[in-house]
Amino acid sequence: MYRDIIKQSKDSFTNERESNLTAVISQLSKLGDNKYDIPTVKQHNTYEFMYNIACVLIERREIEKAQDLLDQAAKSCKNTLEEEEATEEEIQEELTAIKVQGGYCLQKLGRDKEAQSEYTEVLKYKPKDIGSLAIASNNLVVLNREHNVFDSKKKLKSTLSDELTHKLNTWQLKRVMLNHCRFALITNQLDQCTQLCDNIEKKYPDLIEDIILLKAVMLWRQNKNSEAIDLLKKFVYQQKNPTAKLNCTLVAVKLLLMQNDTNEAITLLENLGEFKYKLGIVSTLVTLYLNVDNFKAASDLFNDTLSWYSQKEVDNSKVTVLLKQLAKLHLREQDPKEAAKRLSRLLELNPNNKKFLAQLIIAYTQFDPEKAQKYSKQLPPLDLQDTDIDLLENTNWMMGSKLIKKSTLKPDFAGSKTEVEKKRKKKRKIILPKNFNPDVPPNPERWLPRHERTGYRKKKDRRNKETGIGKGTQGASNVSSEQFNIKNIAAQPKPQTAQVPSENAPRLQHRKGGQYKKKKKGK
Repeated sequence: MYRDIIKQSKDSFTNERESNLTAVISQLSKLGDNKYDIPTVKQHNTYEFMYNIACVLIERREIEKAQDLLDQAAKSCKNTLEEEEATEEEIQEELTAIKVQGGYCLQKLGRDKEAQSEYTEVLKYKPKDIGSLAIASNNLVVLNREHNVFDSKKKLKSTLSDELTHKLNTWQLKRVMLNHCRFALITNQLDQCTQLCDNIEKKYPDLIEDIILLKAVMLWRQNKNSEAIDLLKKFVYQQKNPTAKLNCTLVAVKLLLMQNDTNEAITLLENLGEFKYKLGIVSTLVTLYLNVDNFKAASDLFNDTLSWYSQKEVDNSKVTVLLKQLAKLHLREQDPKEAAKRLSRLLELNPNNKKFLAQLIIAYTQFDPEKAQKYSKQLPPLDLQDTDIDLLENTNWMMGSKLIKKSTLKPDFAGSKTEVEKKRKKKRKIILPKNFNPDVPPNPERWLPRHERTGYRKKKDRRNKETGIGKGTQGASNVSSEQFNIKNIAAQPKPQTAQVPSENAPRLQHRKGGQYKKKKKGK
């Protein structure tokens, strides 16, 4: 209807109608209706038009194009308002929605620091638009994650206003409420998280998948793994939505594998219906089958997946991956015949792939040498014209190319066999000391340490003197040594004396230090 009005109208409100048309297309894109073409942006278009087109691109997952268009919208908005002589506050107020949307695009592109600076700049000016303010605060909390808990708690309070129900759409309100639950879970406020989950479940029953996952994580944090697994399994078997069923199944499988319950994890993955044939699920199931030594189940899963993909008429890349892994599996289990079948199919899909051809030849050599010889003729010829066979047979190539260059062949003039010229060893020139005198014989003790040489004398220093030397009485005694011979002393009984402390025990006398006179200073 807007397009018909734009075609029929010829007044000055064309830009406003075009902006309204893009706003309608944006809302339809949010509802999943993408059948309408996106209008092209022209130079005369307003910044509102560019902003709405960027919103359409965001809904259609074209984030980079949306980011570029939002930059253009911000520049156009600033230039337009400056021409109208608007104040800085009015310009920033008008730029709020554009900056918040641009921060979201940067966040989706993985440029978190730039997104954080955009949100911070929006909050710095404290805009009147409480919707944009709440979205910026919510997204900053997501960027903070486990860090800046107090700052995140403060920002989340701004998203609890009742006025937001008229400023945000339903999808945005749901995300904000779920983030309140997640923040309570991160900060270990489990009672508050349980209460918030119950409120969301009553108000938005379609968010049951997120609520179940949050409750399972809470049970796991309380070391109630069995209860968390039971909750997820009950939801999986009752759920009809395949995407929700897949997400909860993967979480339950992770918890089961943490408890080493491989068989129950296999049962849950086998119950995924067509999702079971996704390459990631196939890879996980094959790994689990081989872990319990169930090779037949792994092979059957590969065959079922191949037949499912052949019915869907998908591209050959996925079939190639499956055949390659199946052939590798058969070779691992010493089954070259089945491996040859898969490799033959691989070669049909990729006729120019010489690697698959070489693997097929290796498989045939184990049970059918004639076919191996037949396929070997398809291998590219080896270019050996410029190759020196004698040089390859020489054992010196193992030592490196430098040794080959050094070894040269010298022809024998007598007509005999060529002999390798021996390399002459150069004698090292003897370097003598500058003060060397050949007439004086060298000291035979020159290799000994200095303290072991004959002429070594210790320094006359008390620190180097050995203990016990030079102490005690010196000289010889005039008394005969027979007097002190123990054999000449008769055995006498020892008198038993009691040890009684002496009354007049000698006291320790301290030597008085001499009194020294101070020397007078010279005048």
